[in-house]
Amino acid sequence: MDFTPTVEQEAVTSLADQIFGDALSPELQSQRLRVIESGDDWFDDDLWRLLADAGLLGITLSTDIGGAGLDAVALALLVRTQGAHVAPLPLLPSSVAAFVVDHHGSPAQRERLLPGIVDGSQVLTVGVQELLDDRLNMPTCIFAHGQVTGTKVVVEHFEVANRLLVTASSPSGPCCVLVDKSASGISVTSGRSTRLQPLSQVTFKNTPGELVGDSSAVQALLAHLRLAICATQLGVTEQALALTAEYATNRQQFGRPIATFQAVGQRLADQFVNVGGIRLATLSAAWRLANNLDAEEDLLVAKWWASERATEVAHATQHIHGGMGMATDYPLHRYTLWNKHLTTSLGAGNQTLRHLGALLAN
Repeated sequence: MDFTPTVEQEAVTSLADQIFGDALSPELQSQRLRVIESGDDWFDDDLWRLLADAGLLGITLSTDIGGAGLDAVALALLVRTQGAHVAPLPLLPSSVAAFVVDHHGSPAQRERLLPGIVDGSQVLTVGVQELLDDRLNMPTCIFAHGQVTGTKVVVEHFEVANRLLVTASSPSGPCCVLVDKSASGISVTSGRSTRLQPLSQVTFKNTPGELVGDSSAVQALLAHLRLAICATQLGVTEQALALTAEYATNRQQFGRPIATFQAVGQRLADQFVNVGGIRLATLSAAWRLANNLDAEEDLLVAKWWASERATEVAHATQHIHGGMGMATDYPLHRYTLWNKHLTTSLGAGNQTLRHLGALLAN
C-alpha cells in the first residue's frame, strides 16, 4: 500500500488548489461566498466553468468521452481541495454520479451524458438517503416498468442539476436509476442544511427513469459517495486546523502567543492526530477503490474518523479561537458549518459504527 501521489495526482492537486485559491483568495472569500450562499442555488458558476476549462470536472472519466481517465485517488484529492476552500459547488455529487454512469452505464448513456459533464454544461446529483432509514443499500423507492416511485431526502444541488442518479429497489434487486429533472411526477420540498446549502426532499410518482447497470452500480455509488465525503471533510479539517494554528501563533495573551500555553498546545496536538487519522483512513480507502479491492471496511473506518474525530476538530478550533471563530467575516465559522454537515452525511459516527460492527460480525 503506497500513498505516494503519482505525477498525475500531484498535478490534479496543484491545479485545483491554484484555481480554487485564485477564485476564493482570503481577500475575496468572505464577500464572494456570502453572496453565493445567500442565493437560491448555492452555485459558483464562474468557478465551475474554470474547473471545466481546466479539465478537472472529468478527471475520473474515460478518455474516450474527453475525461482524464484517473482513479478514485484523484477524485479524493480533488474534493479534498474543494473542502479546503469551502467552495460552493456540486462537485462531489456530480463527479460521483458521472463516475458510476461511466463505469456502469450503457454506451448510449455514456455518449449522451458524459461529454456534457466534462465541459460543465451538465450537472448531476444523487438521491440515496431516505427519511429515518439508513439502510442505504436497501432503498424503499421502487423502480418498476421504467418508472420510479418514492421519496429521497437530503438531495443536494437539485436547483442546478440536470439529472439525478437515484437508488431504488427493483424485482431484480437494488439498482441505480437516471432521472431527468424535468420528467413528470416529481415534486420538491426545499430547505437548507447547516452549511446554508439548499437541500431538497424529492418525491417521485411514476416518474420515468433509465436503469443504469445492475446492483453493482449501487455499491459503486455508495462507496464513492462515502469516499468523497470523507475526502472533503479531510480538506475542511486540515484547513480549519491550519487557520487555528496561525491564529494561536499570532494571538497574544499575557504578553506571549497563546500557542505557547501548554493547554492550547496539547489541544492543537490532539487535533493534529485526529486530522492525521482522517487522512490515513481516507487515503487507504481511496487506494483500495483505485486498485479494485474490497474497500467497505476501510470506508466505514474513514467515515467514523470523518464524523467523530472531525467533530472534535470543530470543537477545538472554535474553542481556541474564542468569539472570533463565530464571526461571519472570519473564515473559521464556515469550516465549522461544513464540518457539521459532512459529519452527518450518509450517517454520523454511531450509525457508521453500527454498520462496521455488522460487517465485521458477518
